[in-house]
Parts: sequence; C-alpha cells; structure tokens
Amino acid sequence: MPKVASSQPKTPMQMVEALNTRVAASARSYKMATVRYLMRPPLSLRAKYAAFLLDFAQQSDLIQDVLGRAGERVADPQVAELLRKHQREEKARIQLVMSDLRRLGYSDELPERPMTSGDAALRAYCSNVSGERPFAMLGVMLALFGVAAEVSPTVVRLLSVGSVPREAMRWLLLRQSEDAQELKTLLTRTAELIQDPREQAQLLEAVEVTGELLALGAAARPAA
Repeated sequence: MPKVASSQPKTPMQMVEALNTRVAASARSYKMATVRYLMRPPLSLRAKYAAFLLDFAQQSDLIQDVLGRAGERVADPQVAELLRKHQREEKARIQLVMSDLRRLGYSDELPERPMTSGDAALRAYCSNVSGERPFAMLGVMLALFGVAAEVSPTVVRLLSVGSVPREAMRWLLLRQSEDAQELKTLLTRTAELIQDPREQAQLLEAVEVTGELLALGAAARPAA
C-alpha cells in the first residue's frame, strides 16, 4: 500500500534526519552488493573495476539527462538552480571516469555493457521522476552521493591489493574525499528547500527507491 504523507511538514532538522536514515540504508545495501561483485570469481579486480567504471559512465549519461529535464520543469527557481549545479558537476565527473578508463587501457571507443534489470528500472524511474516530480531528483542525487561516499573507501582498499594502479582510481579517490561533505551540504539544502509535507514524503521515497534500484543493479552486474 502507498505510504500516506503526514499533513504536518517536517522541520528542516527532522527532514535531514529522515533523509540521512534513508541514505544510510541505501548505502549499506549497495556496498554489500558491490563487495560481493568484486569478490566473486573470476578474481581479476582490474577487469571488474573497468566494468564498474563502464557501468557508472552509462549511469552518468542518464543522470545528466534527467537532471537537465528536471531543472527545466521544476517550479522553484532555487531547486532548479540546485539541479542544474549538480548536472554541471556530473559532466565534470564523467571526464574523470573516462580518464581512469584510459589509464586502464581503454580508448575513447568503449565496449558495450549489457543493461541489468536494476539499470533498466533505475532509468525508467529517473525518467518518470524528472517529468512528474522533478524536485524529487534531489532525492535521487542524495542516494547517489550516499552510496558513493560509503562504497569508495572499501573499493579503494580492495583494488589496492588487486593489481589496479592508483593513478586509475582518481574518480574513486575524489568520491572518497569529497562525497561525504557533498552529501551533508545537499542534505541541508534540500531540507531547507522542500517544506511541503507531500513533497517531503515523495523526496524520501525517491531516496529509498533509488537506493533499492542501485543495489539491484550492482547485485546483477555481470562479470567483466
């Protein structure tokens, strides 16, 4: 049954706490799925890391597109600017991912990666959210920052003993150093901007659903 939103809005402090709880749960699920993927045979972490980056590159293309669409459709100009800001940052991040792939031996002509059921579901969900509830794309971004901040240190440790050169982990190292603060900043700003109780409930739902779909996609990630 769908959750019924409270008629009373949460205060910004309450909203930060509620969002943080959902983000943490999403991050734990994604981390477990990613570690299982890296540790299952075959144990070539270099090849699996390249596949991980390829999957992220596909995901980044999607996020840039839906953030742009949401920024055009959302009514609140402050929310629109926040969405556009993260769209610009996502474009910069994908350049770092491509650089890491080149350091792993890939050219600009990247191999195709099969789309998992989780990937397809995330694509459909983000397309729907960006069109119908564009402000809730902030919830999608919160989930993405949360899982990256949680999984990056663990993946860096695993790759460091798995023949992956550190110079090919610049994207992960940046996520490890910056995403916890990025998450905190976005949590605070989102809680300040989203005050309507119905929109707050939809935002919390977006965090939860995005986390579930990210974990589903990671669990089904094919071997490199």
